[in-house]
Parts: sequence; structure tokens; C-alpha cells
Amino acid sequence: MNWESIKGAVAKAAPLLGGALGGPAGGAVGSLIAGALGVEEDPDQVARAIETDPAAVAKLRQLEQEHQRSLRRMTLEAETARLAQVNQTMRAEAQADDAFVRRWRPMFGYVASLTWTLQTGGIVYAMVASPGNAADLIEAITALTPMWGIALAVLGINVSARSRDKRVRAGQDGRGALERIADRFTGAKG
Repeated sequence: MNWESIKGAVAKAAPLLGGALGGPAGGAVGSLIAGALGVEEDPDQVARAIETDPAAVAKLRQLEQEHQRSLRRMTLEAETARLAQVNQTMRAEAQADDAFVRRWRPMFGYVASLTWTLQTGGIVYAMVASPGNAADLIEAITALTPMWGIALAVLGINVSARSRDKRVRAGQDGRGALERIADRFTGAKG
């Protein structure tokens, strides 16, 4: 078992601690939690203590409260590092010599938009042509929601990153609003 595997159990009592367990500082946060619970630095033992010790939740909440500022900073720093890595990858793709590597994001956008439009048209047609099957169609649409949620989230990230790249090329600040807020907390300058 690793620290990531118990972050859900910890997050129920202390959301910041649980979130930090999943990040790059997970081992350090796990050590803090183990110390507060009085067990060895082992995810299995921490999980067992959370399940068996009635005071564990209170101890985790107290630990989170004592280290709230540091945990927020670590969470923001981890997210900033993750976004920086994503941006570095996207820039490398944009500068690639291979046309497919440069164009896969816009192509994904076009294909997702076309697919969504065709599917919506097909659903409308099916409901008009056969109103008796509307309940089955609505059930099918509901089943497609997770797929479209992921596809449209990826599309949103692509659009956001492309907009950022355009702002940077125009000599403007490429950071988004959330990144500027995070920079204020961490003291970074952009």
C-alpha cells in the first residue's frame, strides 16, 4: 500500500491532508499523519489507526488546522508544478517538426465538435421520428454523459492552453486567473 491509496480515508476527516497525500509531498505528509496518530510511517498502519482509533479523526483535524497554511502552499505548489509540466509538453508539441504532433489538439477539437453535433442531430431526429422511444433515448444520453464529460474537459483544456500560448506570443501575461491567485499565495512573480 502507498500513501496515495489512503488519501480518500484521510480526506474524509481532513481534506487538505488527504489532498496533500496525493501530491509530491505525500511521503512527508504521511510521516506527519503517522506521527500525529502515534503509528509507524506506514500507510497500512495509518489506515488501520483511522479505522480503529475513535480519536483519529480529531487528531487529523487538529493536525490539518495546525499546518493549514503549509498544506495550502504545498497543494498550490504541486498544482503549479503540474501545470508547468503540462505547458512544457504542449509547447514542445507546438514546436515539433511533425505536422501530426503539432495539429492533434485542433484536430481533436474539430472531431469532438463534429461528433457532438452529429449525435445531437441524430438524437433530435430519433425523438421526433419515434416519440415512443424518448425514454430509452434519454437513458442512452445519460449513459453517454461520462464520455462527453471527459471529451469536453480535454477540449476545454486544449482551448485554454491554446489561448494562453496566443497571449504569450502577443507579449501578454500567459497566466490564467487561478495561476495569478496561486502566485500571490506562494509569493511567485510572473
